[in-house]
Amino acid sequence: IDNRNNFKHVNGKSSNLYNELYKEGYLLSQPDLEYEFGNEYSHVLIGGQSKNPQKVYEKIAEKIQEMKNNDINVREFERIKKKIYGDYAVEYNNVADIGRMFTSDYIKGINSFEYMDKFEEIDAEYAKQVLKEIFTEDKMIMSVIKGKK
Repeated sequence: IDNRNNFKHVNGKSSNLYNELYKEGYLLSQPDLEYEFGNEYSHVLIGGQSKNPQKVYEKIAEKIQEMKNNDINVREFERIKKKIYGDYAVEYNNVADIGRMFTSDYIKGINSFEYMDKFEEIDAEYAKQVLKEIFTEDKMIMSVIKGKK
């Protein structure tokens, strides 16, 4: 939850950075976020299309550093948190999504029904702590896939 919230702060569709990169022509589409974790690992994958992926990487790294150094806007954090909550609740409208979600959570040792209780415990300070621990430059890599010419 906190990583999704941090990502939307960094490069969500309503973020200043997304709008800046889009207007300058660096982004060809909205970036996607994948967050995967288990008992022994976790990773965050930010993917998308760009004419200049190095510039996008640099801008995202700068924004992450800025967020680490400054206070998180609590109002913005809570707005994004509500959107994530709504997106999660909508998954309960689809039987296939419920099955996928419960299976994935079970394998990870998570009780899906406790997820929403934990959701309420997450605040801006905790998200900032996670941001500092997970989004470190020494753990960031960039991979570029180019088509044949």
